[in-house]
Amino acid sequence: MTGKRRGFTLIELLVVIAVIALLMAMLLPAIQRVRESANRMLCASNLKQFGVAMHNFHNDYQMFPQGGNVPWSGIWRSSPLVAANDLPNQGAGWAFLILRYIEQDNLAKSLDDWQIFSTPISFYNCPSRRHNVIVTISGRAGMDYAAATPGAAPWSWDQFWYGTTWTWDINNPPANAPYYGVIVRTSRLSKVQLNEGSIPDGTSNTIVLGEKWLRPDSYLTGDWHDDAGWTDGWDPDIIRYAAIPPLRDCNGSPYGWDGYQFGSPHVAGMNALFADGSVRNVKYDVDLTLFNNLCDRRDGAATNLNGLD
Repeated sequence: MTGKRRGFTLIELLVVIAVIALLMAMLLPAIQRVRESANRMLCASNLKQFGVAMHNFHNDYQMFPQGGNVPWSGIWRSSPLVAANDLPNQGAGWAFLILRYIEQDNLAKSLDDWQIFSTPISFYNCPSRRHNVIVTISGRAGMDYAAATPGAAPWSWDQFWYGTTWTWDINNPPANAPYYGVIVRTSRLSKVQLNEGSIPDGTSNTIVLGEKWLRPDSYLTGDWHDDAGWTDGWDPDIIRYAAIPPLRDCNGSPYGWDGYQFGSPHVAGMNALFADGSVRNVKYDVDLTLFNNLCDRRDGAATNLNGLD
């Protein structure tokens, strides 16, 4: 006579479940760390592609692409049924100007402004945040990277308004306003080039672009500084201010400068593109004077690169 098959007791079953839960608790953080490391590398690769595009743009125009003219400037055309204007008579900023250098020539030539506004470009978004996003607040394709413009000194809000950034009236900038980042305002019409005359600090010591600070609860909806997308003009969608510390994404900035600072979803810091085409990690606790200096192409003060990886 065959003996009865013995099943699991309730206690044995609970032990097995507990062991599985423990193993999952141990493995999940490791999996998340690996995933985040891969995303941070992909994000750095995005910035590398920006660097290559900007250098190719420079080869053709003998200058870096400019930052556009005014917020929500739209695509400037001589008439509705012709291709977008070329430099310098273009209100849209650097992310629009490099389209032909990232295999988006057909999009750059589109006569349909809304098609351009609402077309996501994969490497314009950080994979730790969102992918090919169209923000619901405006229906426009989102952008996770911005050009750097410096302040006169750390926390110099007055310079933010009256000096290097918006300068009095954001919609009517004076032609002689100073801009000391690598990406300058279109109305300035200055040619920032790959030479010591334009970038006396040296291309390896000067930040061109970095990741933007965003609120995680607004990744998909957008925000006032994340609504016009990559087709914007001189606006926090594509331009950020370096006189504020970079900050890890959070639902409300402790500095009270929501929408103006750089930042990132990454744990270790933000990725930044330098004028020589290299990408480095900038830690959140980087010395603010150093960070501001690195975003100023002509201050001559960026020497100690502690706080960067």
